[in-house]
Amino acid sequence: MKKRMFGLLASVMLSVFLLAGCGSSPAASTSGSGSGDYHGALKGVELAVGTSGTYAPFSYFDKDGTTLTGYDVELMGKLQEILGFTLKDGAMKDMDYGPLGTSLSQGQLDVGAAALCATDERKKTMKFSDTYYDAGIVVIVAKDNTAIKSVDDLKTGKYKVAVQTGCAAYEYAAANLPESSLQSFDSQALAYKAVEDGQADATIYDLPGTNYGIKTGAIQVKTVGDEFYKGQAPYALAFSMNIVKKYPHIIDDFNSALQELKENGTLDELKKKYCE
Repeated sequence: MKKRMFGLLASVMLSVFLLAGCGSSPAASTSGSGSGDYHGALKGVELAVGTSGTYAPFSYFDKDGTTLTGYDVELMGKLQEILGFTLKDGAMKDMDYGPLGTSLSQGQLDVGAAALCATDERKKTMKFSDTYYDAGIVVIVAKDNTAIKSVDDLKTGKYKVAVQTGCAAYEYAAANLPESSLQSFDSQALAYKAVEDGQADATIYDLPGTNYGIKTGAIQVKTVGDEFYKGQAPYALAFSMNIVKKYPHIIDDFNSALQELKENGTLDELKKKYCE
């Protein structure tokens, strides 16, 4: 790809990156320009970025009910600082997971930052960055439930299982649990409520979000059994096919920025702040 930096400017910028430890990093060698100049690589580019305001601690609404916050929201801000892009309409767009996936696959959104799992099924309609967080799935039941001990109990078909459409837990359930036992909901909040109200015996969902809800008292449930599906549901940023076609270097640039945030400890700080 044609280099963006020429002459003296290239020399100066390269010196800065070397002093900062970026010029020799693996991420720099894989950037879209091929010369470690991913800083500001997307300056002037406007991206429609979608998230879900229903999945704390990764993306949720603050106490005012209108401000999006969380791991993914802050991560996107850090990536903006490095890459220089702007958000369409000045903010991330929040929506349920089903519409989010559809909007990405149809090119209505450019980027998805919502603890999205880079599954083989999703890779058919969108592209993904490198993994920035790896989470497993856990079984969630009512506090007084003593019958369900693990996901193996759910495989018997004896229990009603609430699942949120469009997420990795739903994909797992569709492939491994009896179809007759599944109850589909548009949001995980509704799936939790179904368990709390006794409409469903259990739900399955990512462990970080569930732990956060239990810790803050937002949900009155408990987890049972061991975490499963770990390593099969890595969180990554999703990109529409349209935006990758328009900017072929965009995923490389994002990967370079994510690698920088990993190496300088930012990803660990976000994990500690929101997920522990």
